[in-house]
Amino acid sequence: MNTVKHFQLIALLTLQALFLSSMGVLTLSKNEGSGQYPVIDGIKCDSTEHFNFHYHAHLHIFINGSSYLVPGGIGIKAPDCIYWLHTHDSSGIIHIESPENNTFELGQFFDIWGQKFNNSQIFDFKVDNSTDRTLTVYLNGTAINQTSYRDIPIVNHEDIVIVYGAPPPEIPSYGFQY
Repeated sequence: MNTVKHFQLIALLTLQALFLSSMGVLTLSKNEGSGQYPVIDGIKCDSTEHFNFHYHAHLHIFINGSSYLVPGGIGIKAPDCIYWLHTHDSSGIIHIESPENNTFELGQFFDIWGQKFNNSQIFDFKVDNSTDRTLTVYLNGTAINQTSYRDIPIVNHEDIVIVYGAPPPEIPSYGFQY
């Protein structure tokens, strides 16, 4: 009889863990155990995606008038873990899937990507206002003048366009379908 109760207890605990995991309550973070994937700017690389706070923004980058591909797989360390800010494909959609209702910023996304971005540089391209090497950020089609581009909050259905150097003929807008 004790063996049956022991088995039932293990089965019940296993089902409870699966339920909590599917609800986004229980997550095993790779960085908590092995340290293989560090916490970046307070953002963990967890073993599952979170859907507690789930929304999307779009990022388009132009370097000297040419579109620069935002690659898929940013923030995804398959099969181990996924950061709360990530891209699944090269569409420029940034997925924000967090267990907490936090405000995430553009600089955090670039840090997860492992790329340089601030008011004076994107990637290896540096600003020189005496030439045409300028850096401008547009939110929903409007150029912004903000103290720090890195601090721009990423909000639902935000259309972010970063332009370094010569701008494209027209600042594009993204039409969210969802």
